[in-house]
Amino acid sequence: MFVFTNVSTMNLAPLKQTGRLAALALTGLLVFSCKKDTPKPEPEPEPTVRTEAQLIKDDIYKYYKLYSLWDKSIPDYTKDPSQFTDKYGSADLVLDALKKMTPAHAAYPNGVFDRFSYMLGLDGYNTGTTASGRLKMDTNDGYGLYFQFGTEDGKIAFPIIYFVEGGSPAQRAGLKRSDYITAVGNDTDYSLAVTCEGENCSFNRGDMDKIQNKLNAALDAGTLKLQVKHQDGTTTTKDLTYANGYTIDPIYKDSVYTYNGNNVGYLALSSFEEIENNNVNQRKIDAAFEKFQSQQIKSLIVDLRYNGGGYVDASAYVADKIGGDITKGKLMLTYEVNDYIKATPSLNKMFQDTKFEGKSNLNLNKVYFLVSDRTASAAEMLINVLKPYFHVQLIASGKRTYGKPVGFFEQVVQNKVSFWPVSFLLKNSADFSDYWDGFVPDKSNITDYVFVDVGDKKETMLATALNEAAPGITTKASINAVSRKGYRTLNQGEVNIRPDRGLIKKR
Repeated sequence: MFVFTNVSTMNLAPLKQTGRLAALALTGLLVFSCKKDTPKPEPEPEPTVRTEAQLIKDDIYKYYKLYSLWDKSIPDYTKDPSQFTDKYGSADLVLDALKKMTPAHAAYPNGVFDRFSYMLGLDGYNTGTTASGRLKMDTNDGYGLYFQFGTEDGKIAFPIIYFVEGGSPAQRAGLKRSDYITAVGNDTDYSLAVTCEGENCSFNRGDMDKIQNKLNAALDAGTLKLQVKHQDGTTTTKDLTYANGYTIDPIYKDSVYTYNGNNVGYLALSSFEEIENNNVNQRKIDAAFEKFQSQQIKSLIVDLRYNGGGYVDASAYVADKIGGDITKGKLMLTYEVNDYIKATPSLNKMFQDTKFEGKSNLNLNKVYFLVSDRTASAAEMLINVLKPYFHVQLIASGKRTYGKPVGFFEQVVQNKVSFWPVSFLLKNSADFSDYWDGFVPDKSNITDYVFVDVGDKKETMLATALNEAAPGITTKASINAVSRKGYRTLNQGEVNIRPDRGLIKKR
């Protein structure tokens, strides 16, 4: 008898087990194959830590791209400034490269529009390759003395003070324009042999350099002992102490000259310091114009020959005082800025149109400006905003003013650098701003006669204005008589040249 066994039933469990094992083997093979064919993605690289110097370079680029008046000339690397900044070894070189990207302008041979943006290291920080000699805002360091060379006899020249800054140690010590320097400390070797023919003088350049170098070194020292000879022939010795951050007094003379009932005002401004909240600068400006109003001046001479600029608002305040009843309610100035500033409310509100408010009761017939090639920025702004409303006459020691219709506001970078990118163009009510190469004067090459003090009617530039504003108040004959004595200044050899302050907008 045969017994039949169910094979399918008998082998079912082993087959199921075998199938599971095969499936696992296949899955393992597939998993292994996927791992082999598709490697894991590489981990994200750790972000590179930028050094302080690199971050400063990056921020210089970013602020310039955001705020520059010529932002459209700058390539956009805002997502990764390092692509641009790592090409340059210092912050100074980054800024120099950016400025060179701005458009060229005919007023600057082989140059571009932006010759003005600059930076300063804070607390001694070195930005890379250059140093700036710019004045601080509202304050300055040092002694407040500025020299050139002058001769009375056409044979021997000495350093002569042509300007003393208000508020400085020199001003407090009683030093003044027209004082000669005959000795510094115990060193009396400050005379320079010259040979003068007509208006021109020749001399040994090496001898001048030696005196200049000694004076520059003396102006850097902590104390300064000067022997000075005054124009009356007397000699005195002054001991000065170097000042860090003395407060500048920008009004160095205000007077009224009278002839046959014709009153002419004179206001000498060295810079435009902050005027707000009835501070000392505002009170002094107000006092000067109250004097002008009380004496009913009809002409005003504004001396800007050493004025390198300052605050926009301070210049506008003085313009409003000069404008008086004539300009009240009229447009003074407008601004041109880039699209980013226009679209940023906190920035755009800084650049709204400014109107004259009528801050005095003056009703002037004419305004005279005494200028030089150092007259710049906020000083040129003052001239420009008054031109549409007044008969303005420029009397210059040279051929043009400096030429700077643009300004800036500060960016502090990494708490190490004070950065000032040019951010706005200023226009008068006639929409004029094209004085990139300076204003052309009505009278040029008028001698800046440093042998008399500020405000003396024999001073040639002042006398030129007075002779037009009030004929007879002084005479050209007296000026010529002084000139014939042989008094000359040398065209070279200035010491401690006054810098361009700028056209500064406060945030």
